[in-house]
Amino acid sequence: MGELDRPTDGLRIGVVSEGFGHPDSDPAVDDAVRAAVEILRDAGLTAEDVSIPWHLHGKNLWMIINVAGGAAQMVDGNGYGLSQHGLYDPQLMEFYGAKWREDGSQFSETVKLMLLAGCYTLDRHHGTHYAMARNLAPRLRAAYDEALDRYDVLIMPTTPMQASIIPAADAPREEVIARAFEPVTNTCPLDVTGHPACSVPAGLVNGLPTGMMIIGGHFDDATVLRVAHTFEQAVGGFPAPVACV
Repeated sequence: MGELDRPTDGLRIGVVSEGFGHPDSDPAVDDAVRAAVEILRDAGLTAEDVSIPWHLHGKNLWMIINVAGGAAQMVDGNGYGLSQHGLYDPQLMEFYGAKWREDGSQFSETVKLMLLAGCYTLDRHHGTHYAMARNLAPRLRAAYDEALDRYDVLIMPTTPMQASIIPAADAPREEVIARAFEPVTNTCPLDVTGHPACSVPAGLVNGLPTGMMIIGGHFDDATVLRVAHTFEQAVGGFPAPVACV
């Protein structure tokens, strides 16, 4: 908490070009985040665009790691996996493992997709693609680190679009899966690299909040929070979204 009051004057912001303008990006979201960067610039920080081409590969790496790794954890590891440090819940593992084998149809459509694809690639290719993605993860991490050698934080939209309508209960699985995965384009690469990040409301667009993601170097959570706090102070707090019916 003490870090929040440290001045941020002169901190350097890298606005990641590849975080904007995705095929499914909402231009209003991009504009709102760039306007938020201007507020930070007025608050004494410096900002300029930076290109990190590897960011565009991040979602693909995450998808492979998440699908194969998630299937191994959720099926063979009964939700916990093996060889991990930390607390295990034996009763939960026993209950979950028995229940999903009894009726796997109760899994969500996205989990079914992950289990089918993950188990297929593990059984057919024995984890080859998981290994390939893991071996590329250090290059993705290094790409962000290289930019963070020049900037104190990186900024991009948290999600390319605003919150979408929840699919109906009888919606086709293609729609359900698309809605589930479309928001994570900018966030999921950081699950692979482990960089700390914070999302703050950049402003309201069409009555809905739009997120600005602030990314920092490894173990530098404090700087991320300082910049987020500076923005919150500069805008006088975050407005509540308009209720939608």
